[in-house]
Amino acid sequence: IKDEATMTTALRTGKVDVLEAIRWSSADELKKQVPKLQWNKYLAMGGMFVALRTDTKPFDDIRVRRALNMAVNKQEIIKSYYGGNAEMLGFPMHPTWVGYYEPLSDMPESVKELFTFNPTKAKALLAEAGYPNGFSFKTQTTAASFDNDLLALVAAYLAKVGVKMEIQVMEYPAYLSAMTTKTNAPGYFLQAGLNNPTTSLRKTFGTKQTWNPSQHSDPEFDKKLAEVYAEPDERVRQIKVKLMVREILDKAPHIFLPVPHVYTAWWPWVKNYGGELRAGAD
Repeated sequence: IKDEATMTTALRTGKVDVLEAIRWSSADELKKQVPKLQWNKYLAMGGMFVALRTDTKPFDDIRVRRALNMAVNKQEIIKSYYGGNAEMLGFPMHPTWVGYYEPLSDMPESVKELFTFNPTKAKALLAEAGYPNGFSFKTQTTAASFDNDLLALVAAYLAKVGVKMEIQVMEYPAYLSAMTTKTNAPGYFLQAGLNNPTTSLRKTFGTKQTWNPSQHSDPEFDKKLAEVYAEPDERVRQIKVKLMVREILDKAPHIFLPVPHVYTAWWPWVKNYGGELRAGAD
């Protein structure tokens, strides 16, 4: 079912037994309308971000990428767009991955800075990188996304520091093909599924990986990935992964966005079910 309103209607009227990935706003309404529904809440198993092509000007300059992160008021997005139903840092490590996940509060100051709204420093970094008057760039998204209004909100934040984001809405096959053929625009809006700690790092930031629309490529990082896969001691592997996450966040190949809480709902006639997620790609 392609349309969000049609999906929630199908659940409300009992045409479907179970519905996953319900947004908080829809969940609030459904709870009022259909009190019999059973509920499970979880942090989305996927990261939301605008990938910035690190092999393309101006995003080959880390100062520009960091500036764009500081220009977006992520705390306000959590409060206004998600109604408080989101976490600042849930990608590329998920908080349920105990031993691998490191909370933002424990990160270095240079990483915390990327999640702190600071348009003044953003403008200063852009000027330092040679863009005192900003610049324009294209970001691709799919018509199938339920969050294109969030992308428009990001564009509005960037405009305030002189950066114009042109949003190109594409049908999903063309949008996906742009990434898989490495012909995607300098900006690419994506919700990427989380798999496990090592896969999440490899597929998102490894050289020439399919789900790497930022085209991040660093031989040293690739070498560390190989070492992590070969490490038999999980305690050592956890430390190595944490250090790699710090490194990749610091490089800011994405405009990292908050990760929302989402809901699964089901009718009481579904027996022996407690809201577990499907055993699928995620």
